[in-house]
Amino acid sequence: MLSSRSLSAFVLISLLAACGAPANRASTYEQQGRQTAAGGIYKIGTPYQIMGSWYYPRENTNYDETGIASWYGPKFHGRRTANGEIFDMNLLTAAHPTLPMPVRARVTNLENGKSIIVRINDRGPFAKDREIDLSRKAAEVLGFKDKGTTQVRVQYLGRAPMYDSAGRLIRGQEPATFIAEKPRTPDENKRVAAAPVGQVEKQTLDGRTLADAPPPIASKRYAVQVGVFSSRFNAERLKRQLDSLTPAEVSEAKINGETYYRVKVGGANVREDARQTLDMLVSAGHQDAVIVEQ
Repeated sequence: MLSSRSLSAFVLISLLAACGAPANRASTYEQQGRQTAAGGIYKIGTPYQIMGSWYYPRENTNYDETGIASWYGPKFHGRRTANGEIFDMNLLTAAHPTLPMPVRARVTNLENGKSIIVRINDRGPFAKDREIDLSRKAAEVLGFKDKGTTQVRVQYLGRAPMYDSAGRLIRGQEPATFIAEKPRTPDENKRVAAAPVGQVEKQTLDGRTLADAPPPIASKRYAVQVGVFSSRFNAERLKRQLDSLTPAEVSEAKINGETYYRVKVGGANVREDARQTLDMLVSAGHQDAVIVEQ
């Protein structure tokens, strides 16, 4: 039987333990500190086709959708993401088919109520009915790593911070001045890609095949097309980013009465020279770059 002194001590210890225990309530987990490797750019991207389905990247501040989440890890660990960052499966990051990169989003596992904030910096998933592809760490925190998939809610929170090549937070260069591109229809996208230049080499995004190339037009010179925009401002901004790697140019194209601005790099007589330029640009994070004939 406990003495009154022992009982008092026991009660005190119990109260202290209760104060130190975490409250049993739902909360949103966000990883502290920098959540990405150095480098990378802000990117919306142009419409693209994967396995017969069209995707239209755009900025949507009201994005709030539910769907199936999957996760990816070792196969892509250490590789470049679609916006030029380095994928780290041990950070809370994610891939999304259409949201800009990098942005922050809240992902809630609807099967257990757990919620996290992730940095979206990659494209995918492209399997049927998938809403988002999470890093291995994110899947672990949400509690579905072993299961493989789960039902989630994805809510856009805003632009994510960006870092320079030395890992320093970039101030005064936030991507808020980008103008969201108006999504084009598949036919419009094909016309922009094909006119007035010809052959577009088929590229892949992290091993996922993009749209088939339009028929070639006879030509002797090759360039690398890095982007097509309906806004000259966006085209000029991309050109300035590219100029730190290699000289780039912006050209104007009129298609069905609408003006588009194409950002291209180089002009080579040998296709292999263009291939080397393409490899350099893709390594720098410009995953939409393609070789075109002039």
